[in-house]
Order: sequence, then C-alpha cells, then structure tokens
Amino acid sequence: MSNQQNIEQFFHAFQQKIEQAQQRLPDIIGTEVLNSALDNFRDESFFGDKWPARKDKKNTRKLLVKTGALQRSPRVIRSQPGLVTVGSDVPYASVHNNGEEISRNARSETFIRNRHTKGKKKGLFSRGITRGQGFSFKAYTYSMPRRRFFGAHPKLKEHLQQIIKEEFQNALKGI
Repeated sequence: MSNQQNIEQFFHAFQQKIEQAQQRLPDIIGTEVLNSALDNFRDESFFGDKWPARKDKKNTRKLLVKTGALQRSPRVIRSQPGLVTVGSDVPYASVHNNGEEISRNARSETFIRNRHTKGKKKGLFSRGITRGQGFSFKAYTYSMPRRRFFGAHPKLKEHLQQIIKEEFQNALKGI
C-alpha cells in the first residue's frame, strides 16, 4: 500500500468517526439538559440561585410540584444532527419559568355552589349548583415570581462543552 492510500484511508476513517459523533451528540446534549432541569426541580434553584419562597408558609410541599405534571413535562422536542430542541408541553411552564404576569377579567357567577353541611366534608363543595344571586369577581393581575428550571446558564454551557469535547476525543481514540 502506498503512502497516499494510507493518508486517504486515515482521513476517510477520521471523517466517519466525526460524523458518527455528530449523529450521537444531539441526543446526548438533550438528555443532559433534561437532567439539569430535573436537578433544578430537586434543588429548588436554578444552578444554585434559590427560587423565591412561597407566600403561604403553611404549605410545606416542594415548590412547583403539586401533581408533578410540570416536573415531568421537560422533554426533547426535536433532535437532528446539529440541532436539539428541548421544551415543555405544559401551558403554564413558561409562566413559572419566566415569571410572567397573569391577568384575569372581571366575571360573575349567577349560581351558588352547593356545600356539605354535615360530617367530615362539612364546608367543602358538593356536586351541583343552586340558582341564586351568586358572586361577582373583580379583574385582577398577579405577578408570578420567576422560578427558572430551563434556560441557558454559564454552568450548563461549560458542562455541555466538556461533554462535546469528551465525545469527540472518545470518537477519535481508535484512529
């Protein structure tokens, strides 16, 4: 085999290894971003920046976790070579992540909700409604505190760069 053929063979193998690494990277990066979001939920912080405390001090459950739907919602939406899109399909995820303002319009109800009058459920709502004067509610806005669990952060960027570097180094080891 001539020297020219060896060089061509080396560069062909080199190119194949690089392409294989580029094919694997979006899935790996997407998984790492999802893991960082889950870590943020577990730590109740965004890479060490603690989330604002809940106003209701009696409620002791973890922040942003009631049913667990928001915590389970982060997923890889699209993954292709050179691009990975990670997001959440829960409609209120952006409100919590970005700290947006919620506006409610004025409304009135022309009925009264039935309540239990005896037993363990006394005071709780029961099924059905009764005609009556009802209630009126004023319009209001509520500013949701920003509790980030997704997004760009220098620590995440540094971690992803390290993973990319390791992936390419592992791919090129065999050459």
